Amino acid sequence: MPEEISETYPYPVPIKRPFAWVTWILVGSTVAVFILQLLALYFYGDDVVGDALAFSSQAWAEHRYWTLLTYAWAHAVVIFDDPGLFWLHIVANMVPLICIGPALEDFLGKWRFLGLYLGGAIVSVLVWYFFNPNAQEPVIGASGAIFALIAAAGTAAPHARVVVYFFFVLPIPMSLRVLAITACGMEIALIFLHWLPEVAHSAHLGGAAFGCLYIMAIRLTSRG
Repeated sequence: MPEEISETYPYPVPIKRPFAWVTWILVGSTVAVFILQLLALYFYGDDVVGDALAFSSQAWAEHRYWTLLTYAWAHAVVIFDDPGLFWLHIVANMVPLICIGPALEDFLGKWRFLGLYLGGAIVSVLVWYFFNPNAQEPVIGASGAIFALIAAAGTAAPHARVVVYFFFVLPIPMSLRVLAITACGMEIALIFLHWLPEVAHSAHLGGAAFGCLYIMAIRLTSRG
């Protein structure tokens, strides 16, 4: 939690931020959808909830445009063909949302923050669709929106310091700018190395580009 020095009290005084309603509604609704996915998988033997929410070229052809948003609320229930890793996809997205979301929501305001998240989700999947118009596999997950938040934070407060837990274990201190550049650099490397082809790397980069441009646009309009 950030601290400030009081003129009358010489010790650090914690800054109390307003409750991050939008962040926690996004987290809660996403977790609720994931629980529904797991229940459907248990009772029906198939991820019928995730399939209904997912975005795909078929969904676009059938004019199911709402999947441009709903896909971000669904997450993989099986990772790398291992059911035991069902938690990995959603945890990898919700942890950065919980860590970055409240401060970014406080900085931007609730509506602008919501616009950043939803816009990041839409733009990221449209970028993916542009490069993969004939892909047979659908897309699910909030990763594009999360990359929009990371890039927005790196653009808004580039010198702010954070501690990133690599693989959720190894603590590495870095600035938000370095975090954003590192995250995007890793995605570019994975594309060129053809690693993890089942991951929508282009969507991540599209979300990051949107997040950066979103903050730049706010700055320009604020000056006017």
